[in-house]
Amino acid sequence: MSFFRIIMPNYNNSKWLEKSVGSVLKQTFTDYHFIFVDDKSTDDSMEKFGEIVRESKTDAHISWTIAINKAWNGGARNLGIEYGIWPEKESEYTLFLDSDDWFYDENVLQNLHDFIVNEDYPDCVRLPFGIEYDGDKFAKVMLDDDNAEKLVKSLFVASWSKCVKSELVPLFPENTLMEDVVQHIKQCDMIAYPVAVFNKLVVVYNKNNSNSCSSPQNQKAQNAKWQSSMYRHMADLLELQLSHDYCEKQRQIRAKRCLENIKNDKFIQ
Repeated sequence: MSFFRIIMPNYNNSKWLEKSVGSVLKQTFTDYHFIFVDDKSTDDSMEKFGEIVRESKTDAHISWTIAINKAWNGGARNLGIEYGIWPEKESEYTLFLDSDDWFYDENVLQNLHDFIVNEDYPDCVRLPFGIEYDGDKFAKVMLDDDNAEKLVKSLFVASWSKCVKSELVPLFPENTLMEDVVQHIKQCDMIAYPVAVFNKLVVVYNKNNSNSCSSPQNQKAQNAKWQSSMYRHMADLLELQLSHDYCEKQRQIRAKRCLENIKNDKFIQ
């Protein structure tokens, strides 16, 4: 069993793989298993990934798989989660990293490991991140949600903004966008131990990638997918069996917002 499992979904991000994959393979802490999932890329992502792995000469803890059918981010991450439950690929904690983002420096895993051990192995660790945008501009985002109730209310729900015990990582909804919102709420309901707050940057969120599904131009280009996400988002939240009162309150708030977004055609341009 490894200490960390790092799951990276990829679709046509060959341009960024040297930074993203490279940031994993250059880590000074090596007790991790890296699972790369390609979601039917049409560029040279797999060739680029192979080159990076060969040049790193550290393939002992690397696995990769290719989706049989287009899975989108949720489905691709699920493939990584399911792949990681094989006995030889089990891990104590799970991290997600998108293929156009990267770890802040080569000591991220070592620092995070030491913090987790010192904090007596919390269920979840909140991860500060940096944002790179408009070329070379950089901003820091420090997150201080120190319990599940605060976490479920947070606007920062990206899967890479948390490090979570592997047995507490639920599957993502598939064939939709906004999959991380639904998974985030499900996950918050599973966390019992107080959330530990890490004080060092972990991920660099790359907002310079114009091909990202979250970029403004692609939100317009995928109007039907965004509208579908609203319905799926609302349906999944309504079906959740949540055990905490604060989760139920947030479910009602978010479901109401989804209904309003659909009614007002917010994502239809």
